[in-house]
Amino acid sequence: MELGALKELVTRLLAGRCESCGRVDEVEVHHVAKLADLARSGNRSPWADLMASRKRKTLVVRASCHANIHGRSPVPAHTE
Repeated sequence: MELGALKELVTRLLAGRCESCGRVDEVEVHHVAKLADLARSGNRSPWADLMASRKRKTLVVRASCHANIHGRSPVPAHTE
């Protein structure tokens, strides 16, 4: 990853805003190896459309949104 892209990713992570649902929370990164790995337009899920339209292999998302991307049940929030 080039330095400029890395700085951009860090900035997006520090913002703490899910790029899928827009909520502010703890975030993590969803990553694809290649944009070409995403299904063709029209057959893509909303998160894949978002990544393709931004020409990014990364998407900063909340844990529950990340679980939905991978078809898993959302992870319960950590509480003290």
